[in-house]
Amino acid sequence: MDAISLEKANYVIAHYSNLLTLPEKAALRHLRSNVKLENVNDDKLTGMYYRAGWLSDNLEILNHLNNGYLQFIVSCSQRILKYNPSEVYFNLCPICNKLARTPQAKQCRWCGYDWH
Repeated sequence: MDAISLEKANYVIAHYSNLLTLPEKAALRHLRSNVKLENVNDDKLTGMYYRAGWLSDNLEILNHLNNGYLQFIVSCSQRILKYNPSEVYFNLCPICNKLARTPQAKQCRWCGYDWH
């Protein structure tokens, strides 16, 4: 499979996260929770995140994150596109051919073209 751009990888994760596997969803939740707790030194709050399942110490989940956030979203997006290509729609502007903000967008954020 061809390499996917970071823009398209972010688009897939943002709009098609329902196609992530359960361990991938847990890894993404772990990453996002870590960002929220980055500058927080509250063990009680961190414990609450673990109890709620927002942070994980499961090696299967953490192994997804070994190569960092960018590699994680790229590999997840590539897997989604490989196994679910018909479920992902890249909404490209008919004029400039750049990726729209969402799959439902009807106006290009780059050139301003409106296709309502």
